[in-house]
Amino acid sequence: MTLTTDCTSCADERTAGASFCEVCGRRLTETAEPPSAREDCSHCGAAGAVDDDGYCEECGMQAGRSRDHLEADGGATGAAVSDRGRRHHRNEDAMWLAVGAEAADVVVSDGVSASFDPDAASDIAVRAAGELLAAARHPDEQPAPGNPDETVDLDRPQGAVGLAGAVAHAIAGAAAAVASLAHTGDPRRAAANPACTIVAAAVRGPHVGYGWVGDSRVYWLGPDGPAEQLTEDDSWAAHVIALGADPVTAMNDPKAHAITAWLGADAGPVAPRVRSFTATEPGHLILCSDGLWNYLPDPAEFGTVIREALAAAPGPLDAARTLVAYANAAGGADNITVALVPVHPVPETEPKTTELSTTSED
Repeated sequence: MTLTTDCTSCADERTAGASFCEVCGRRLTETAEPPSAREDCSHCGAAGAVDDDGYCEECGMQAGRSRDHLEADGGATGAAVSDRGRRHHRNEDAMWLAVGAEAADVVVSDGVSASFDPDAASDIAVRAAGELLAAARHPDEQPAPGNPDETVDLDRPQGAVGLAGAVAHAIAGAAAAVASLAHTGDPRRAAANPACTIVAAAVRGPHVGYGWVGDSRVYWLGPDGPAEQLTEDDSWAAHVIALGADPVTAMNDPKAHAITAWLGADAGPVAPRVRSFTATEPGHLILCSDGLWNYLPDPAEFGTVIREALAAAPGPLDAARTLVAYANAAGGADNITVALVPVHPVPETEPKTTELSTTSED
């Protein structure tokens, strides 16, 4: 004979010894772990409801993954924050930040949701590119013995050119790493190759090299005026606008965000676009995925929101958090990643003054 009792939640009968009600899913047996020792559910807000398996006992939703919200704090040198947003079930963005003395390497990648394992693609992309950027020589450094041709004149803007080459090399390495995923791990990757976009920057003092594939962006924000978009989206909208289409009509088209270049085994030869500059005034370099810039398409509005975040925050990390919160408050329809790096120009040399003295003869 089978003994049954009632579920205290829905009054349905259950088999003796069962741990969960088969009708409502509620736990039927007591757990030795006190509720206060367990996490609150981020979906329904139930206190201490997240079980050891990572699912909420009240609403049944997975409580969250460690990658749902990530932060990298480089102090005054820079910061980056990546967040799942409000609509996606996982964070398919990834970011990399490494800082040093007057130096920063930043990479942001947005997984292509139509591919299989896009989160794996973005993760391996930022790691591969970041590690390669770490080897980029600071323009201040002297070349290694036997390489006199590598000398860089810091007093001229071309001091940043070498960094653009380093970024191109890093993105090429990221492309190879992402393409390799199609032949490893889950066999379904071969049918729908993991794919992502990428944007990367190397900052060495006032010198900046950056590059991209896809529609993640780099902006420059100077002391005043609108933000300047330094990258050009590899997207359907950008393509037709370049051909003369009305920008508003193009951006409102359902195909607007269809990317025309990406990293992945099915991407063909990857040709990142790279550029460089040397800052002549203080400013901030901003790298972000479309989860942020979609809500701030106007450069003037983008600049205003960034400045307000920087003015209200004690440092880049809090400013980045504010920008992620802004995107979530605006709808959070996509994953959101933003990195902020202050860039300082070369200090001007104090002008030399000559003291003139006069003497008089009696």
